[in-house]
Amino acid sequence: MKAALFLFAGPEMPCKLQHAVLFARDIKQRGGQALIILEGNAPKWLLELPSPEHKLHKLYLLAKAEQLFAGVCKVCAGIHGADDAASAEGLSLLDDAFGHASIVPFSDDGYQIITL
Repeated sequence: MKAALFLFAGPEMPCKLQHAVLFARDIKQRGGQALIILEGNAPKWLLELPSPEHKLHKLYLLAKAEQLFAGVCKVCAGIHGADDAASAEGLSLLDDAFGHASIVPFSDDGYQIITL
C-alpha cells in the first residue's frame, strides 16, 4: 500500500496527528510506503512539537526519524506563522497547487490520498 495522509487538523485535535503517525508507521512496518503532508491548520503543530516539553514531542521526533513527513503547505504555513518553523525543522514547503500542496504528484505516483 502507498498512502499520502493529508493532515488538516492542528493542535485543536491532537488525536488526528497521533493517528496520522500511527497509520503511516503501520503502513511502513507492513512493507508499504506512507507520507504525511501538513495542510490547513496542521502547520500550527510546527510551532509546538519541536519543544521537548510538548507531550507529543517524542512521537514527532519518531515520525521525523522515520521520514514520514513529505512536507508542509506553503500558504497554510505562512498563514499560521509556521513557515520559518517548517524550514527550521527541515521540512519542505509545498506550493505546487496555487500555493498549496497538490495531491496530483502523490496520486500520479500511486499513493492513495487520505485526509485527516
